[in-house]
Amino acid sequence: MQTPTSALPQEMTGGAGRREAWAHEAVTSPETTRQAQMGKLFGYLKGLHATHLIDVGVQLGLFRQLALAPAGLSPEALACAGGLHPPYVRLWCETACALELLDYAPQTGYRLAPYMDELLGQLDSTFYLGRFPETHLLVARDYARYPDLFRSGGVHPYQAHDARFLQSVAEATQSLPRMFLDAILPKLPDLQARLEAGARLLDVGCGGGYALVAFAERFPHVRGVGLDVEPTSIRLAQELIQARGLGDRLEVRQVDGAAWPADLRGACDLVTTFLVLHEIRPELKAAVLQQCAQALRPGGMVVIFDERYPSAPTELRDPAQIFAVMAQWYELTWGNVVNTREEIHALLAQQGLAVVNETSLSRFHIVIAEKS
Repeated sequence: MQTPTSALPQEMTGGAGRREAWAHEAVTSPETTRQAQMGKLFGYLKGLHATHLIDVGVQLGLFRQLALAPAGLSPEALACAGGLHPPYVRLWCETACALELLDYAPQTGYRLAPYMDELLGQLDSTFYLGRFPETHLLVARDYARYPDLFRSGGVHPYQAHDARFLQSVAEATQSLPRMFLDAILPKLPDLQARLEAGARLLDVGCGGGYALVAFAERFPHVRGVGLDVEPTSIRLAQELIQARGLGDRLEVRQVDGAAWPADLRGACDLVTTFLVLHEIRPELKAAVLQQCAQALRPGGMVVIFDERYPSAPTELRDPAQIFAVMAQWYELTWGNVVNTREEIHALLAQQGLAVVNETSLSRFHIVIAEKS
């Protein structure tokens, strides 16, 4: 499936729009050396292999075994625990230590570096990131299409990817609702009280259903509906809801773009979107947010948990925003547009949604808006 260049937003075709505001700002590098620049390039290549190393460690359970042995394990003991070839495991440990994923002590062997237990070793951790490497390796398959798509201006949308990719994305991003519940929600006592009392939740772009389940398990009186345009995701969400025994409180429905069931209008207290806004077709974003606003009761809130693109070229190298730039790059040929903070605010304001809270968490930007 391809979209002609003329159908894509100006931000993606090099036309007018926000890029015009960048015409008068320069971004230059400080004085450096050839050797330093060579090191930078090889550092980027190192990241490719580090991603594979982390994925191998997750698949083989090496991080999980090390999390169970905080004092450390020898490579031989680690290999024995997983039925693996000891020389290979030893080199995996040495490379992971070079990458600062593991620490080493002569008396006890290799152990996880600080915080790597919860990031890579504990599947139920709030901040578990162990599934992201696999997802990014699957994303990288798209690069084979880039030369042709750069010539044609076509797209290969998210929904056109295979079931393995869709499931990997759902599993990788299941930690995002937990991050919101544990790190952000405690700072929002009014919203937390509403959830404790039994709010009705609408999760837009529900994917595999992990956000619905996370909210329902945390708050026993919450009831929720998930919407998605992609049938594989709907099936995964239905299976998860049934497996967790939440079918009496949660449901998912497949929709077509911004055409939503009429019974949702004015029926919800909270609308959530986790890494969804930037994936909505640009010409549909206002309509989808309009549906979100219409689904809310007065005083209801919408949570946008997403990326935000730099507002000016001087922010392109901001460490807090570099991953949003990279996300726009690897989702470019999906037809996605990662919005700036100002664009997100404008989209919400158009629908009568007033921003009441805004914060960042690692690479993610969280905006909470209220319906008057």
